Amino acid sequence: MMGNAAFLTNLGIAFFAALLAALIIGAVQSAVWPRFHRHLSQLSPRQYGRAIFGYASVPFVVSLALFVSCAAVPTSAGFNSVPTHCHYEMMVTSCRPHEPMLLTRLAVLGFLAVLALLTMPIVLVFVHRMRLHGRVIRDLETWSRYDPELGAWVVKSRTISAFCVGIVRRRIFVSEGLLRSLAPAQVRIVLDHEQAHARRADALSLFALQVLTLPFFPEARRGLAAEFLIAVEYECDRYAATKCGDSLAVAEALIRLGRLRQQRHSCEPEAAYLSAFSVFGQSLERRIAWLVQSPLPVYDSGTVLVERLICYAVIISFIVAEPVHHGLEQVLKFAFR
Repeated sequence: MMGNAAFLTNLGIAFFAALLAALIIGAVQSAVWPRFHRHLSQLSPRQYGRAIFGYASVPFVVSLALFVSCAAVPTSAGFNSVPTHCHYEMMVTSCRPHEPMLLTRLAVLGFLAVLALLTMPIVLVFVHRMRLHGRVIRDLETWSRYDPELGAWVVKSRTISAFCVGIVRRRIFVSEGLLRSLAPAQVRIVLDHEQAHARRADALSLFALQVLTLPFFPEARRGLAAEFLIAVEYECDRYAATKCGDSLAVAEALIRLGRLRQQRHSCEPEAAYLSAFSVFGQSLERRIAWLVQSPLPVYDSGTVLVERLICYAVIISFIVAEPVHHGLEQVLKFAFR
């Protein structure tokens, strides 16, 4: 019983350290993001999305490493053998698991409750979105017909629209108005673009990014999501260019779609809420510029910097695990007296 209580106490301290680290790192990265974004903008388009996702992952990766290392400190797992606050007679061997005298059971339950409060909303939002996507897809299928030649559902509408929606059941929808407004080759480019969204499961990637950026400030979260979506759209443009063998043809199709978009309204669902990915997407101008550049510029220093940042942060997390654990232990000891 003693060991179980000590184990829960160690988990509580480790979780508190991880949560504190995630909030601090998220705040720092939010403040640094505008300047770092200017540096990332020099990357090649293919490296851009990976660098942004890596930058957003730093708080989670560091907090996870800190949680594991802090939880393992008092169990003699090799991270420390002589903690500074242990009794002298215990130094001869190793520090045994802490006695449950620091935090009461109520405090431990409090830590677990906070963990549940942080994770349950994420689970509920994911389940809600899946149900909402399923309902929207069923409604769209009611007003559509599946065309096996196109590999997509054709919506009975005069609007100019093409989009991919769904988290698990991903469906491609294209309007009759778009089919009548574009040449067959351009229609194929649009469908290849949306097929890339379905194959890549971009809705899941966007949801993961939204979870990873929870410690960030709202403005930084929006900026990271917007830039990540631009990178996603370019990857789908590149897939379509690979399928048709002509990047200039994809650029011409985007220009044509941009002009049609200005003339008529589209009918795709709200992308921010339903994770609906449309060929109209984010920043047609930047995507067209990336497509017509030959060869594409390659600046991978930003990606290397992000990868090194993650590696160094994880190493530092393991190094500082012991002082962080015992420092928080002493702070909580005074707080719960």
